[in-house]
Amino acid sequence: MTGAGRLAYLPVPVVVDQSFADRLEAAGRPESRYRFTGACVEGGCPQWTGTDCAVIDHVLDESDVTDPADGTLPSCGIRRDCRWFVQRGAAACAVCPTLVADTGGTVTYRSAHGLD
Repeated sequence: MTGAGRLAYLPVPVVVDQSFADRLEAAGRPESRYRFTGACVEGGCPQWTGTDCAVIDHVLDESDVTDPADGTLPSCGIRRDCRWFVQRGAAACAVCPTLVADTGGTVTYRSAHGLD
């Protein structure tokens, strides 16, 4: 997380093992400083609409973000496996660093935005 509250891209994915997780936890609430990714589980996720991820659809439908005019994308270590990129393309990359999942408790993006 940058000082401006945006996520910074890592050019290469970092594998989170127990030692790494312990170090992050020792520094306090890693979810407030990092966004972790995993493979999309589609129907196994409360954000799944039946066909797509509701999070990126809602964020982009509520924003005025469009694909970068020059087609330049930031260096990203997960793009080839990213559900949001597959679903919404370069526009997803444009909003990605603004999204932080530290909502606490059991709140989901859908419930927090009245989508359930």
